[in-house]
Amino acid sequence: MLSEIEIFAIAKNIVDKAKKTAKVDQGSLKKSIAFTYVRNEVIFRELFYGQWNDNSLLEKYANSMMPNGVKWKIIYTELGGETYEVGKTRTGRNVQSKAVAQASRNSSERIRKLISLVRANRKKDEENSDKEAK
Repeated sequence: MLSEIEIFAIAKNIVDKAKKTAKVDQGSLKKSIAFTYVRNEVIFRELFYGQWNDNSLLEKYANSMMPNGVKWKIIYTELGGETYEVGKTRTGRNVQSKAVAQASRNSSERIRKLISLVRANRKKDEENSDKEAK
């Protein structure tokens, strides 16, 4: 098993190589490529611009250079704030998931109606209390 220092060095090397292959867009892409090592898992981060498909070769380098037995993932963040995760588990299984930026987008119609009803009743209560105060 590798030590934390060795895993940290490998992750730093992956980030450095990915920054060299990043497409230049006023430097924000290169600045966004980074990693953290938390609880035996390496988390890489990168801004994602959909029009270029591959912004840098971060995913390729992570697949080829990260040793087996080390859990890692890449979190791509789009400009709108939505995230997309790619990674590998300790057993070598590939993982992909698309996170939802706001839960309200997935809320059902009944919940939306309930929220609007509560807001309408709150407005009526405020109007009635203003009339009573006068």
